[in-house]
Amino acid sequence: MNAGAIVAYEIVAAENPLPTLCSAWSRGERVLLVSPNHAAFARQQLRAAARVTNMLQTIAHDHAAQKITLDACPPTASVIIETSGSSGAPRLIELGIDALVASAKIGARAIAFGAGDLWHASLPATHIGGLMILVRSLVLGGGVRYGGAPKCWADLNGVTHISLVAAQLARLLDDPHEAPSTLKAVMLGGGPSSQSLRDRALRKGLPMFATYGMTETASQVATGPIAIGDAATLAGAPLPGVQVTIDSPNNEILIASPTLARGTLVNGALVPFTVPLRTRDVGFIDTHGRLHIDGRLDAMFISGGRNIQPEIIERALADLPCVSSSCVIGITHEKWGMRPVAFVQLGAEPGISFAAFLRERLEPHLIPDAFYEIPIEETSRMKHSRADFARRLAQGERFRQLD
Repeated sequence: MNAGAIVAYEIVAAENPLPTLCSAWSRGERVLLVSPNHAAFARQQLRAAARVTNMLQTIAHDHAAQKITLDACPPTASVIIETSGSSGAPRLIELGIDALVASAKIGARAIAFGAGDLWHASLPATHIGGLMILVRSLVLGGGVRYGGAPKCWADLNGVTHISLVAAQLARLLDDPHEAPSTLKAVMLGGGPSSQSLRDRALRKGLPMFATYGMTETASQVATGPIAIGDAATLAGAPLPGVQVTIDSPNNEILIASPTLARGTLVNGALVPFTVPLRTRDVGFIDTHGRLHIDGRLDAMFISGGRNIQPEIIERALADLPCVSSSCVIGITHEKWGMRPVAFVQLGAEPGISFAAFLRERLEPHLIPDAFYEIPIEETSRMKHSRADFARRLAQGERFRQLD
């Protein structure tokens, strides 16, 4: 293939994708990562949106490719990762190899990783968090154990580093056995996590680190150790070389960094990002110079490391003849960080389980934990207020439960 060509690579879980990726990058190719969990039609749509010219065949092992220095790759070499933005529509983010290398090197100044260390790769490589585990091993020299999400501490025997979301950490903490003594760093990211969950981990003696980042910044923006009593909003100090500013009046987080992506792919054409990057995240920097994340400027929230866009659920509910309107919000959850609940305005009695209806149309993590009837005084509104419903629930107001 020619340098700059866009190729697709379907990554199989628990397999090492580095030989295939390094081989493509050495040719200057731009590699679209495709999850095998996508339906065939979704994979086809993704390849069409990126204007893919060829499919990569998996290389079982290539010693020559493994020895490639990423710094020496042609400037066209990149990775393209699908991510859902605030609109809920999938976006294709293109990251240059220089951004990946910078992220690995800068991140190591917050959490050391190198020869003799072993990182458990529990996150899929089609996501930036999983991909960066592999890049760190290539750039910094540490090892990687390929496997799924750990279900008990025994799954992490011999491991020194692990990246987890709140749900994965909660599952491990339910295991009464001792955590491996080899652990040097447990990175907790992927969205909100409760203070009680963090404190449980610390009381077990785990070396906990908070982290905040996104696909657009090649994973990490801020990382730092967590202590008992630290606010659940704490994400850590901005990494060296990463400029984080808080833009008033909305307290939006802006980022300028050598780890920034090139931009988004729209119909195969690159639309560069402006600098600084507007994240749509809201936060503040405390007196110790550490970044805190309060939430989003828009409605999207994260549950167990998965993005949830309320409008997707609302559109599915609108397919029911008995539903006049709906409003989906996220509420705090001990295990999952956040979970959706739905407020529904009925035009007729349901005669059907909302949850059962949605399970036929949506992925499991999008099914709300509860369904409440919208109060009569709210039915005349042109648009429901997510903030009002969230506030009323938090204040303990009770609503008629529908499911």
